[in-house]
Amino acid sequence: MGRLLALDVGEARIGVAACDATGFLASPYTTIYVTRDEAQTWDAIERLIAETDAEGLVVGLPVSLDGQIHAQGERIMAFVERLKAHIAVPVTFWDERLSTVEAERLRTQQGGKKSKHTGGRQRSQGKRRRPGHEIDALAAAVFLQEYLDAQRSSTKEDYE
Repeated sequence: MGRLLALDVGEARIGVAACDATGFLASPYTTIYVTRDEAQTWDAIERLIAETDAEGLVVGLPVSLDGQIHAQGERIMAFVERLKAHIAVPVTFWDERLSTVEAERLRTQQGGKKSKHTGGRQRSQGKRRRPGHEIDALAAAVFLQEYLDAQRSSTKEDYE
């Protein structure tokens, strides 16, 4: 499968998660702070793709509980369309429904501590990191892990 990055795109921050080279385990990686200058965001994503040798992006798409894509989902789809002009890796959308809720549960289970999986790679674009922002990267790791598990499951079924 190869290494993938996941993006949990928000209006102020983009949580980023990465998986290992085998495509088995997803971990929170960093948070990108969105500015008015989209070129900075594109540059940050391009740098992360190069830094991690990512072969693809998985972008969380907020699908409502009734299965519909509303304004936030449409905004993310438009963001990805603009992003595609700046990257050379394929992009896959994945239903991120309830990933932030699960990330909050995991963080609470850890006692509210920062994730140990980030390896000290938290970076910002000109702003200091504020407490609680690691939740964005953790939410990205949640839906990236779901994606990896689904891919592994479908590949296993293909061979049975």
